[in-house]
Amino acid sequence: MKKKYLSTVLIAFAIGLFTNNIYAQGAYIDFNAGYGFSMSSQNIEWLDFYNYTIGNNSFTNEQVNVSLGKGFSVGGTFGYMFNKNIGAELGVSYLIGGKSKAQDNYTNGKTDYTFYTLSSKMLRINPSIVISSGFNGINPYAKFGLIIGSGSIMYEYNDNDDVDIEIIKMKMNGGLALGLSSSIGVLFNLNDKMSFFGELNMINLSYAPTKGEITEATFNGTDGLPNMTTSEKEIEFVDSYTYNINNPPSDSQPRKELKHKMPFGSFGINFGLKIGL
Repeated sequence: MKKKYLSTVLIAFAIGLFTNNIYAQGAYIDFNAGYGFSMSSQNIEWLDFYNYTIGNNSFTNEQVNVSLGKGFSVGGTFGYMFNKNIGAELGVSYLIGGKSKAQDNYTNGKTDYTFYTLSSKMLRINPSIVISSGFNGINPYAKFGLIIGSGSIMYEYNDNDDVDIEIIKMKMNGGLALGLSSSIGVLFNLNDKMSFFGELNMINLSYAPTKGEITEATFNGTDGLPNMTTSEKEIEFVDSYTYNINNPPSDSQPRKELKHKMPFGSFGINFGLKIGL
């Protein structure tokens, strides 16, 4: 009798374990949104991006730390769990970066000021490995993966000199960014097919655009783009270049400048809905 009871318990346990594994396996999709805070920020002095104040007898310089990875993101993921503990995902997200600002102030007999603004957008692809506890109800997990990004950086210069106003806007893009991502989160099962999740994520990423173009140049409302040469309007960012004084490059070609790696790291929160297929 005891042997029969023990056999029944073991069979029930095996069936339950098998059922949980089958339930944990399979494909799923999720939809998510979140916000990333600045991380791995840098100083971007090559764009004069720092605070500068000049008075009657002194001047002050102040560094401005910039992380273009901060901001809102929305995305979706396709994933597959090989068993209740191990899976793989391919995520796609779109970053709408927050603005970073710097300012010059001139108060030496008159009040002039210049505003500098940087912002970003980036489409990111994120293949990851998922390690899950496999618990029912509340299920902690972790993710580790790569980030591949294609983005753009917007730079704006707004100078107000008494009555004169000069505005220059430049867009920098081209090339790909490659970095690392990691997340820890908790999955809350709502029913057999749907779960809600919240997670903390960290992205280590930098991006070096390969080209830049001035998209707006006005002085007191007058458009100055038609009078600018190609070399004044367009930039090709390269790893190295040689300038020959006796044979300078043509004004009809984009000018060359060295590449600059821009910080896109972030530490953020993410929430979403997971749906089993």
